[in-house]
Amino acid sequence: MHYLSDVEERQRRKPSGATWKVTLLKIFLLCAGSVAILLPAWLPNRPGRPLERGTVELLQAGLLAAATAVMIGALAHSGSRRSVCRVMALGLAAALVGELEDFFSGVMKWPFPDAWIIGILLGAAVLTVLKHKKVMLRFIETAGHHAGAGFIGAALLIIYVFNRVVGAPQFWRASLGDAFRPEIPIICKSYLELLACYFIFVGSVGLAITLGRREELD
Repeated sequence: MHYLSDVEERQRRKPSGATWKVTLLKIFLLCAGSVAILLPAWLPNRPGRPLERGTVELLQAGLLAAATAVMIGALAHSGSRRSVCRVMALGLAAALVGELEDFFSGVMKWPFPDAWIIGILLGAAVLTVLKHKKVMLRFIETAGHHAGAGFIGAALLIIYVFNRVVGAPQFWRASLGDAFRPEIPIICKSYLELLACYFIFVGSVGLAITLGRREELD
């Protein structure tokens, strides 16, 4: 508790002008990143070569790989909450393998044995959770107070809720009528997933910094 009071005291002494400037800078950088990930949409269109879609899939994999690396890097600095970093790193690695499968199988048309790799990673994550239940429950209780968890939650909503509607051909067929083209929902779905991967990366960095500093999330 003494540590927490020291942190609160330092935050209280911080000049208010610096605080809102830093907040605005963070908002600007996040918005700029959200726009920058759409740059592949301006790549030249080459029929017969899935360059644009392949670039988006590689960017998704790159963001997930970076998020995984950040969480692995936080392991050595997270103290008693090392198990939290381990579970998150395993989950992110499983998502990375799934994204690589989408690229190799969907874009390159190469077979990729992803199921057993994902199974091993998720199995190791479940075993870690069961072994460190108290630490994981404490993290779940307090994670909602951190912005990083909010970004990851927003990414999951995009992937599993919003993307189910916007990525559905029926939605665009009803919206565009005769102007509908089959590739439209595929492109929209890919870019929404890319935005979700960016949010996961940002959220992972935020949580890794907090866990690495061994700060409480409340």
